[in-house]
Amino acid sequence: MARALSSRNKPGFHNLLTRFLNSPSPPNRHGATKSLETLAYEEVQASPSSKPYNSTAFVLHGLLGSARNWRSFSRTLASALSNSNSSPLEWRQVLVDLRNHGRSAEIETLEPPHDMVNAANDLANLVKARGWAWPEVVIGHSMGGKVALQFAESCARGDYGDSVSLPKQVFSSLLFL
Repeated sequence: MARALSSRNKPGFHNLLTRFLNSPSPPNRHGATKSLETLAYEEVQASPSSKPYNSTAFVLHGLLGSARNWRSFSRTLASALSNSNSSPLEWRQVLVDLRNHGRSAEIETLEPPHDMVNAANDLANLVKARGWAWPEVVIGHSMGGKVALQFAESCARGDYGDSVSLPKQVFSSLLFL
Protein backbone atom coordinates (compact mmCIF):
# COMPACT_ATOMS: atom_id res chain seq x y z
CA MET A 1 0.00 0.00 0.00
CA ALA A 2 1.37 3.43 -0.89
CA ARG A 3 2.07 5.87 1.92
CA ALA A 4 1.21 9.52 1.60
CA LEU A 5 4.14 11.91 1.70
CA SER A 6 3.84 14.15 4.69
CA SER A 7 6.19 15.94 7.02
CA ARG A 8 5.39 13.26 9.64
CA ASN A 9 6.40 10.38 7.32
CA LYS A 10 9.27 12.15 5.59
CA PRO A 11 10.72 14.91 7.80
CA GLY A 12 13.18 16.01 5.10
CA PHE A 13 10.46 16.36 2.46
CA HIS A 14 8.89 19.45 4.02
CA ASN A 15 12.32 21.08 4.34
CA LEU A 16 13.18 20.22 0.73
CA LEU A 17 9.86 21.57 -0.53
CA THR A 18 10.25 24.76 1.52
CA ARG A 19 13.79 25.29 0.18
CA PHE A 20 12.60 24.59 -3.35
CA LEU A 21 9.85 27.20 -3.13
CA ASN A 22 11.57 29.89 -1.08
CA SER A 23 15.36 29.67 -0.93
CA PRO A 24 18.03 30.90 -3.30
CA SER A 25 20.53 28.45 -4.77
CA PRO A 26 24.33 28.79 -4.50
CA PRO A 27 25.96 31.59 -6.50
CA ASN A 28 26.54 31.07 -10.22
CA ARG A 29 29.96 29.55 -10.88
CA HIS A 30 29.58 28.92 -14.62
CA GLY A 31 31.22 31.62 -16.75
CA ALA A 32 29.33 30.56 -19.88
CA THR A 33 25.92 31.10 -18.36
CA LYS A 34 23.91 34.28 -18.30
CA SER A 35 21.51 35.51 -15.70
CA LEU A 36 18.84 38.13 -16.15
CA GLU A 37 16.37 39.82 -13.93
CA THR A 38 13.91 37.29 -15.36
CA LEU A 39 15.54 33.85 -15.74
CA ALA A 40 18.97 32.23 -15.88
CA TYR A 41 19.83 30.33 -19.06
CA GLU A 42 22.59 28.77 -21.13
CA GLU A 43 23.01 28.83 -24.88
CA VAL A 44 24.18 25.78 -26.81
CA GLN A 45 25.26 25.81 -30.46
CA ALA A 46 27.13 23.22 -32.47
CA SER A 47 30.26 25.34 -32.47
CA PRO A 48 30.93 28.90 -31.32
CA SER A 49 32.90 29.50 -34.52
CA SER A 50 30.14 28.17 -36.77
CA LYS A 51 27.84 30.41 -38.75
CA PRO A 52 25.32 32.51 -36.80
CA TYR A 53 22.16 30.75 -35.74
CA ASN A 54 18.87 31.41 -37.54
CA SER A 55 16.59 29.21 -35.43
CA THR A 56 16.06 28.88 -31.69
CA ALA A 57 14.76 26.07 -29.51
CA PHE A 58 13.98 26.49 -25.81
CA VAL A 59 14.74 23.42 -23.68
CA LEU A 60 12.87 23.23 -20.35
CA HIS A 61 13.70 20.88 -17.48
CA GLY A 62 11.36 19.05 -15.14
CA LEU A 63 10.45 19.52 -11.48
CA LEU A 64 13.52 19.92 -9.24
CA GLY A 65 15.75 19.92 -12.34
CA SER A 66 17.85 22.60 -13.97
CA ALA A 67 19.15 23.63 -17.37
CA ARG A 68 22.35 21.67 -16.85
CA ASN A 69 20.33 18.41 -16.95
CA TRP A 70 19.99 18.96 -20.72
CA ARG A 71 23.54 20.07 -21.66
CA SER A 72 24.70 16.73 -23.09
CA PHE A 73 21.43 16.15 -24.96
CA SER A 74 21.50 19.68 -26.39
CA ARG A 75 25.13 19.49 -27.51
CA THR A 76 24.48 16.18 -29.24
CA LEU A 77 21.34 17.51 -30.92
CA ALA A 78 23.07 20.74 -32.00
CA SER A 79 25.94 18.76 -33.49
CA ALA A 80 23.60 16.38 -35.33
CA LEU A 81 21.54 19.26 -36.72
CA SER A 82 24.58 21.20 -37.93
CA ASN A 83 25.99 18.11 -39.68
CA SER A 84 22.69 17.33 -41.36
CA ASN A 85 22.62 18.04 -45.09
CA SER A 86 18.82 18.16 -45.05
CA SER A 87 18.65 21.24 -42.80
CA PRO A 88 20.06 24.60 -43.92
CA LEU A 89 19.27 26.03 -40.47
CA GLU A 90 21.82 26.68 -37.74
CA TRP A 91 20.14 26.01 -34.40
CA ARG A 92 20.74 27.66 -31.07
CA GLN A 93 19.28 25.97 -28.03
CA VAL A 94 18.46 27.99 -24.94
CA LEU A 95 18.48 25.84 -21.81
CA VAL A 96 16.34 27.69 -19.30
CA ASP A 97 16.37 27.46 -15.51
CA LEU A 98 12.66 27.83 -14.74
CA ARG A 99 11.54 29.92 -11.77
CA ASN A 100 12.71 28.61 -8.39
CA HIS A 101 15.03 26.09 -10.08
CA GLY A 102 18.76 26.07 -10.72
CA ARG A 103 20.31 29.53 -10.91
CA SER A 104 16.89 31.15 -11.30
CA ALA A 105 16.15 30.24 -7.67
CA GLU A 106 18.43 33.10 -6.58
CA ILE A 107 16.37 35.70 -8.47
CA GLU A 108 14.21 37.48 -5.92
CA THR A 109 12.05 39.46 -8.35
CA LEU A 110 9.99 36.45 -9.51
CA GLU A 111 6.78 37.08 -7.60
CA PRO A 112 4.23 34.41 -6.63
CA PRO A 113 2.09 32.66 -7.53
CA HIS A 114 4.59 30.10 -8.81
CA ASP A 115 2.33 28.45 -11.36
CA MET A 116 2.46 27.39 -15.02
CA VAL A 117 1.05 30.70 -16.30
CA ASN A 118 3.77 32.73 -14.58
CA ALA A 119 6.46 30.24 -15.58
CA ALA A 120 5.37 30.68 -19.22
CA ASN A 121 5.28 34.47 -18.74
CA ASP A 122 8.88 34.24 -17.54
CA LEU A 123 9.85 32.73 -20.91
CA ALA A 124 8.13 35.57 -22.76
CA ASN A 125 9.85 38.11 -20.51
CA LEU A 126 13.21 36.45 -21.26
CA VAL A 127 12.61 36.76 -25.01
CA LYS A 128 11.59 40.40 -24.66
CA ALA A 129 14.39 41.36 -22.25
CA ARG A 130 17.08 39.89 -24.53
CA GLY A 131 15.52 41.24 -27.73
CA TRP A 132 15.39 37.76 -29.26
CA ALA A 133 13.12 36.46 -31.97
CA TRP A 134 10.43 34.12 -30.62
CA PRO A 135 11.58 30.48 -30.47
CA GLU A 136 10.61 28.18 -33.32
CA VAL A 137 10.66 25.11 -31.08
CA VAL A 138 9.95 24.57 -27.38
CA ILE A 139 10.99 21.26 -25.79
CA GLY A 140 9.81 20.47 -22.27
CA HIS A 141 10.19 17.51 -19.96
CA SER A 142 7.65 16.81 -17.21
CA MET A 143 6.89 20.15 -15.50
CA GLY A 144 8.81 21.86 -18.32
CA GLY A 145 6.41 20.17 -20.75
CA LYS A 146 3.48 21.80 -18.99
CA VAL A 147 5.25 25.17 -19.16
CA ALA A 148 5.94 24.61 -22.89
CA LEU A 149 2.26 23.90 -23.56
CA GLN A 150 1.17 26.93 -21.51
CA PHE A 151 3.69 29.11 -23.38
CA ALA A 152 2.34 27.94 -26.76
CA GLU A 153 -1.26 28.47 -25.64
CA SER A 154 -0.47 32.00 -24.39
CA CYS A 155 1.34 32.80 -27.64
CA ALA A 156 -1.69 31.60 -29.63
CA ARG A 157 -4.03 33.78 -27.54
CA GLY A 158 -1.80 36.82 -28.06
CA ASP A 159 -1.10 37.22 -24.33
CA TYR A 160 2.43 38.48 -25.01
CA GLY A 161 1.56 41.10 -27.61
CA ASP A 162 0.99 41.43 -31.32
CA SER A 163 4.58 40.67 -32.41
CA VAL A 164 4.56 37.16 -30.95
CA SER A 165 5.24 34.20 -33.21
CA LEU A 166 3.66 30.90 -32.27
CA PRO A 167 6.27 28.12 -31.95
CA LYS A 168 6.24 25.87 -35.00
CA GLN A 169 6.75 22.79 -32.83
CA VAL A 170 6.23 21.99 -29.17
CA PHE A 171 7.60 18.75 -27.73
CA SER A 172 6.27 17.83 -24.33
CA SER A 173 6.86 14.73 -22.25
CA LEU A 174 4.45 14.92 -19.35
CA LEU A 175 5.27 12.50 -16.58
CA PHE A 176 2.94 14.05 -14.03
CA LEU A 177 -0.06 16.32 -14.19
